[in-house]
Amino acid sequence: MDVDIDDDGQAVALRGDVNNPLSGGYTCLRGRELINIQQHPDRIRGALKRVDGKFISIPMSQALDEIAVKTQQLINRHGGRSIASYNGSWAWSNLPTLPLSKSFHRAIDSPSVFSPMTLDQPAKAFMLCRFGLWAGGIHSFKDADVAMFIGNNALLSQYAPAGGLPPYNPARRLQDALNSGLKLIVIDPRRTEVANRATLHLQLRPGEDTTLLAGMLRIIIDEQLYDADFCEEFIDDLSGLRASLEPFDLDYVSRRTDLPSEQIVTAARMFASGPRGAASTGTGPEMSPRGSLTEHMVMTINAVCGRYYREGEVPAAAPPLSVGRQPKAQVVFPPQAWGEGFVKSRFRGLTQIGDEMPCNVMADEILTPGEGQIRALFSIGGNPMVAFPNQDKIARALEDLDLLVAIDPWLSATSRRADYILGPKVALEREDATLLGEMYFEEPYAHYTEAMVEPQGDTIEEWEFYWELAARLSIPLSIHGQPVPMDQCPSKYQITELVAQGSRVSLAKVKAETEQQGGKIFDEARAVVGPKSAHNHLRFRVLPNDVKQQLAEVAQEPLNQLGLRVAEEGYSHLLISRRIKQFFNSTGHNLDALRQKGTTNYAYMHPDDLANMGLSSEAMVEISSPAGSVIGLVKASNDLKVGVISMAHAFGDTNSDTSNVMLQGSSTNRLVSDEQHFDPITGQARQSAIPVSIRAL
Repeated sequence: MDVDIDDDGQAVALRGDVNNPLSGGYTCLRGRELINIQQHPDRIRGALKRVDGKFISIPMSQALDEIAVKTQQLINRHGGRSIASYNGSWAWSNLPTLPLSKSFHRAIDSPSVFSPMTLDQPAKAFMLCRFGLWAGGIHSFKDADVAMFIGNNALLSQYAPAGGLPPYNPARRLQDALNSGLKLIVIDPRRTEVANRATLHLQLRPGEDTTLLAGMLRIIIDEQLYDADFCEEFIDDLSGLRASLEPFDLDYVSRRTDLPSEQIVTAARMFASGPRGAASTGTGPEMSPRGSLTEHMVMTINAVCGRYYREGEVPAAAPPLSVGRQPKAQVVFPPQAWGEGFVKSRFRGLTQIGDEMPCNVMADEILTPGEGQIRALFSIGGNPMVAFPNQDKIARALEDLDLLVAIDPWLSATSRRADYILGPKVALEREDATLLGEMYFEEPYAHYTEAMVEPQGDTIEEWEFYWELAARLSIPLSIHGQPVPMDQCPSKYQITELVAQGSRVSLAKVKAETEQQGGKIFDEARAVVGPKSAHNHLRFRVLPNDVKQQLAEVAQEPLNQLGLRVAEEGYSHLLISRRIKQFFNSTGHNLDALRQKGTTNYAYMHPDDLANMGLSSEAMVEISSPAGSVIGLVKASNDLKVGVISMAHAFGDTNSDTSNVMLQGSSTNRLVSDEQHFDPITGQARQSAIPVSIRAL
């Protein structure tokens, strides 16, 4: 973006940088609100302390001193594990926060680190440990002849997993690709914005992504549409996989997914014909039942079709500020990220996943006495009250803490319950680099930006909180094994250098060439895929034992004559998640320009459903699941099938009722249980394809 600064040093306008080689001037609706975020009258511009149930302003240094004392007391009394952090979306957007927070927790011997990683799409990051990773890179959207988006409304959510639609000017990129002959397959229970542009849209029954992918894989194998040479060298058990797919014949898959057989066959043949392009998923499939298994099936369909860059080819993506590794035409396995050898939760048989604990157990780890009980939580740029499953339980948990610190620019559902609220610097007030964004770029793009304006008030960056706390407690910090200076607070650039050490292009070069001129593409970061190492004989594990067992469990689920799970009988609808263009999860709900586009999360239903229930649009209903109930306002939508209801998440609070549902919406996580129907590896709860009943009010 280009930002106009007036003579007083204030930002007065911003717009897309038309000379930017990646975006060409594209900006998103939410990004255009950066000035309003920075200048908003309700923004917290200092430190607040709760005293006798009310917040009073105190100096930031005093707040940090008091937090440090209380933290040390809790460590002395309960051990390091009693101190927890939740790094929310705002923390993820400020580069050094994650490594510094995790360094702090390592130093106090606390595994109690949580993030949206285990609320949203954890299987993308962690199932590679079980399946394998192609060291040459997966086909990018840029090079695709065919693409398959599974529950990924890329024109609205603008999240681009490997092979997916890039988030910069996605509508233009998609239309250009379609005009050039791209075949687009969309698998989604809703006719989304991207589904409307698809070559083929499979509007399946919610929660049946695994069933459909299993059926498509069986067709691809039976018709020998797979990449035979690639499978011969790099797939470990194609025949075993085919045997496990035996129950997923066309009639069974058609009945269970509520799709015509012809569509399933066409989709399988279309994707297999390629020859280039990948399948990718969005939020919905991973929030639905068996999210990790669905992601495994996506990885499998990409692998058997050989959708990777081969020796001698140049992958489109080459993140300049990430560690440079020679791409090779071989399978590698990231280190195991869960299970034996990892810290165990006290609940539901879950363990650490990577260097985090699953969000599924945080409320119980707070509420349940005993060794390992969490007594302090630092909520960094997040909003657990509307993000976590089982809202009533998370409310009880936050109120039970001895110390709750929220770094938040607003009074949110979570920060209202805090003992201290620390106002952070916001985007225009800080320098930063694009390292965290590189996962979304299919070009070797990088940018280091200076701060645009002076910070307003007595604020702090999220990463500085951990440095200040560590300094007061005499705790050493390190990043990638290198010590962080502790005698005085390092600059943002110094910290970023530690995070980016070993990068393909030096941070110094990126800063020198982009800080004033804007981001650029660093072609020197590209590399040709080399041959596989002589000692490497690894193959993709398409059928590990737990996957084989899970496929059998899916096939053996009792179904009624309509193809519905018997376990869901007694409920009238399946509720699915959706995105709303003007909001990013719980962010943006207090910005006037965005609120003008809507303030509630409507319960969208097919017009026939409304007619059958005698409901008109905006009628009030109670929506109930096995876990709880919420109030909703219904709205007719032809993009859903009969029997499906769709609502956005991250709205409302425990006080959402008939009097305020229009102004603040309702939290769909009140319909979600953290104790039943969760992924056995990641702990991710069933947050979509939830069986519900609807009652008119």
